[in-house]
Amino acid sequence: MLRNGTIAVLTMFGVAILFGEKNIMLAFPIALTSAVLGRQNFRVKTFDKTLGIIIIDLIIVTFAYISRLNLITGIVINFISIFLIMYTITNQYDPTFYKPFVMLYVFTQYAWVPLNQIPNRYLAVIFGVLIIVICNKAINEINEKSLLGKSISKSLSLIVESLRDILKGNYSKEKEVECTNIMRSLAYKIYVSRYRDYLTTNLGQIQFKIFMDIEHLNLFLRKIEEGYSHKDIAKEEIEELINLLEQIIEFSDGKIRVDNVVNETNRYVNKHIKEAKYGYEISVVLINLSKNITSLAYINKKDINKVYERWQRSYLDKTRYTFKEYFRRDSIRFKFAMRMAITLTLSLFVGELLGFYKIIWAIITIMSVIQPYYEETLKKTKDRVVGNTIAIVFTGVVINIMDNRYMTIVILIASLYLLYGFKEYHKISLFAAIASICVASLSNNINELLVYRITYVIIGVLIVILANKFIYPYKLKDGIKQLEEKIERYNYMLVKEGELYLQDKGNIHIVRDIIIHLTLLNQKLYLRNLQYEDEEVDRFVDNNTFDAIEIGYAILMSYGKSRDFKKVKLEEISRLLKQKERYG
Repeated sequence: MLRNGTIAVLTMFGVAILFGEKNIMLAFPIALTSAVLGRQNFRVKTFDKTLGIIIIDLIIVTFAYISRLNLITGIVINFISIFLIMYTITNQYDPTFYKPFVMLYVFTQYAWVPLNQIPNRYLAVIFGVLIIVICNKAINEINEKSLLGKSISKSLSLIVESLRDILKGNYSKEKEVECTNIMRSLAYKIYVSRYRDYLTTNLGQIQFKIFMDIEHLNLFLRKIEEGYSHKDIAKEEIEELINLLEQIIEFSDGKIRVDNVVNETNRYVNKHIKEAKYGYEISVVLINLSKNITSLAYINKKDINKVYERWQRSYLDKTRYTFKEYFRRDSIRFKFAMRMAITLTLSLFVGELLGFYKIIWAIITIMSVIQPYYEETLKKTKDRVVGNTIAIVFTGVVINIMDNRYMTIVILIASLYLLYGFKEYHKISLFAAIASICVASLSNNINELLVYRITYVIIGVLIVILANKFIYPYKLKDGIKQLEEKIERYNYMLVKEGELYLQDKGNIHIVRDIIIHLTLLNQKLYLRNLQYEDEEVDRFVDNNTFDAIEIGYAILMSYGKSRDFKKVKLEEISRLLKQKERYG
């Protein structure tokens, strides 16, 4: 909230003062750009990424300008531009990544300026992007290692709680799922650290190893619970494991030295590594975890965000591969891009043709509420109406009573900060509407604005409902099915790549990348199913999460080992597959 609110305020007033009020609307997409980029790793190649964002934004501003020069050719330019923004500027694991860019296109086209003012608009965009970079540096100067430490601490605490539940005989999978979700968040941090041909950074490669260690141990609790119930693993061994994990937690919280953890791990391993059924597996995880958190303790802070050149990125999310994968009439990305392009193009054409005052508010509603899935669109539509209704009542009462320009500016600033303080869309919509009405009321009659606002929100909502029903419709059920098919395909790829690697024919780099993608795809399906509520889908996610980690861990543990060791791991993978009977 602090970062994005500050960027919104600085951009809005900075642009208004330096580049004129015609460019003030740029503050909204620029602040949203900051919110979106905040979920990416902007510390990796900061200059290159900043330059890339500036170039994209300048291209968008240019085509938005050209589209307004002629009403008819503008239809073609708008359709192509919006489709390309929606289709190409995307992140499959961040569904809102496209928003600031399509918003910039719509806002700059609506608040059109003549050619002699275009340089000012370019400078306003550059100014906004630089504000994003500077504020991110100033506000977000947090040690990356401490962030990782929280991931370690939270996840291992849940594993300790689960181990205690096993001893009490009331183990449940709730804590396992919670721990898995923390590890999936860590996997996303690794994913966004990739750059060009490199999979991750110096910090990211340690994060990946720790992610695999902790998630493997988390899922191994199922076997420990089964072993304890059959008296194959002793109570004392579980208690010793709890004590060791608690020491690792203390280290991650900065309470003890890493040497204590290493010594205690060595003591545990020397005692239990020869216990074939559980001791060996647990010991291997603990050895790796100890080694990786030691690397974390001694990593050079200056080098953490430099690309790790020994790990290559695979082709899986490169444009030449994803373009073929998604450029199909039945894919969600194609349908969503077409729906948004058609709806916004028609809305912009009608808005320009009629020239109604503040018709942009209907177009903003369309742009904000349309979602990939029909069910999500309906929910967001309700939230939009609720948020805007409250905003209209609040601003109407307060501004009419106060009738003070400076009080309006105070409300505007407060709403810009609060806009980024909540995750619920009806609250986001509420403060966005308050900010928008406050900006407009500085130069227009508030009561007239409120009538326009409610009218255009209703019009926008009706258009959205019709568009999602008749223009390339896509339901949650369709998305669930496509995600399941993709997960199965990636699972099959993991097995095949693993088999090739263990026979000294494959590529270990793609194995790591597939594991990251599978983790994030399972998280995506898990989140989709929170709304869909299908127990079969929950079981699918659970099984595939387990498979990806078990098989992936078996493959990665053979890295740098002898052929005999790889042969053992290949047999282990074959055994896992036979047990599950889910791969061809």
